[in-house]
Amino acid sequence: MKAMFLGGDLRQHYACEYLKMNGIDSEFCSDINFDEKTICSIQNASIVVLPIPISKDKKHINNSLIKISDLIAMINDHTTIFGGQFYHSLRDYLDAQNKEYIDYFDIESFQIQNALLTAEGAIYYAKQRMNRSIHGSEIAILGFGRIGKILAYLLHSQGAKITVCARKDSDFTWSKLIGFNGVKIKISGNESNLNLVNNKYDLLFNTIPFWVMDDEFAKNIYPDTAIIDLASHPFGIDEHLVKKYQLKYCRELGIPGRYAPESAGEIIGKTILNHLQIRRTE
Repeated sequence: MKAMFLGGDLRQHYACEYLKMNGIDSEFCSDINFDEKTICSIQNASIVVLPIPISKDKKHINNSLIKISDLIAMINDHTTIFGGQFYHSLRDYLDAQNKEYIDYFDIESFQIQNALLTAEGAIYYAKQRMNRSIHGSEIAILGFGRIGKILAYLLHSQGAKITVCARKDSDFTWSKLIGFNGVKIKISGNESNLNLVNNKYDLLFNTIPFWVMDDEFAKNIYPDTAIIDLASHPFGIDEHLVKKYQLKYCRELGIPGRYAPESAGEIIGKTILNHLQIRRTE
């Protein structure tokens, strides 16, 4: 069995090394050594591992000059393609080409482990932007999905006072049951009822990929509040509001690959190995 890793960041390198340590012939390819030999290896590979995200421009492999269309043409029908965040048009194209692909973000165990690294890293980066300790701080978390839940747990364990702002009734109920201060929020277009939330926080995390912070909320945010946006595009707040009210706002994207690339790579490697083991037992 041969695994080819293409593009991406240090996560790819560590995932490649993890598979090697577990007995799988694995190779990492950069643009520099993308030659005829590499093309031949891709054509004969059992596994092709793409990065997280697979692409930012939907044309090239992330952090690579390799065109996605060219790569797919090289991959044989018996090869399994692994990667993170297969966008809709790529899924449709792979389905039409009868190519097998596995998106890490369709696997719950990966999502949870990745969320843990994201939450850990988010706290690490937040501490660099705060003027005080986490212990005793008033912290709001917008959204109570995987990342929001882990964030709340980790911050609470460090002595923070947590307010969870949840959209779903189930998330709101869980936050109250666990013992956090809970606020039920509603979002409609570019407006929300966040004005019901106390604005005087030391730290505010957003995990909701919508513009949840409207003008009414933004203008009343305490000047020293550090806002860490962990959501994907279009993020949680419009940039013009950030500039208008001079907010201490920062978007932290791709945290696992920056904060703990070795651990993130191991999670990828374990996910691939687990899939292969399941297939052997089928």
